[in-house]
Amino acid sequence: MKANLIASRYECPRCKKNMRLQVRKGTVDGYEWRCRNQSKDNRHDVVRSVRKGTWFSESKLAITIILHLTRYWFGKSMNAFVVNDLKVNKKGKGSI
Repeated sequence: MKANLIASRYECPRCKKNMRLQVRKGTVDGYEWRCRNQSKDNRHDVVRSVRKGTWFSESKLAITIILHLTRYWFGKSMNAFVVNDLKVNKKGKGSI
């Protein structure tokens, strides 16, 4: 959030209030934006990914890997170093 890679707040499209960032097991990042309203006139439960609106929103990589890749990219590291350091390859676990 501090580096502006993901949103620091998200507005609910239904009620226009700020959504809450909540821990969510079972999601690749472990968090989600959520707005749950139980009032009779505007009942809703809206969920958004923390990746929504980011350049990596469609990636299946863990956000920690994405952030490391981003750091290396802007640090102009060599590709071989990035692949070896992050254990990312075309065939195995963590493939891009």
